[in-house]
Amino acid sequence: MSYDKLSEKEKIIFLSGVFDGEGSFGVWSTGKKRPRTLRLKVETTDSDMVVRFQEMFGGSFFVTQARQAKWKHSFTWKIQGEQAWQVLKQMIPYMCLRRRQKYYGLVKPTGYGSEDWGSYLQKQTRIQEANVGCSKIARTENGGR
Repeated sequence: MSYDKLSEKEKIIFLSGVFDGEGSFGVWSTGKKRPRTLRLKVETTDSDMVVRFQEMFGGSFFVTQARQAKWKHSFTWKIQGEQAWQVLKQMIPYMCLRRRQKYYGLVKPTGYGSEDWGSYLQKQTRIQEANVGCSKIARTENGGR
């Protein structure tokens, strides 16, 4: 199925999975006298992927030069501030437990996000069959990554 034929919700779910694997988020200061702000970033060697993020959510798209001669250029999508909170709020329900916990750690002190934290932090199942695609080595005692 083509990405272009997906519904908006399906695109958000798809991009959430990509972000889960290739993205990062955190709160940083953008200068000495500027307040700390949320920043989301995806960096990959697939330009079409970061274009999809920019088309869906806005933000910036740029090329990062290869850090070593034998490496490829990478493409980066970045969004920050209030827009970043709105984007993350849309994607977080579809991300792994580790990302949801990080989100909760950021939103609790700032007051951003959902009133119902439970929907983001549901306990992961300990049923082995539910961990499809996860090797025994990658699976930890608590069912996390």
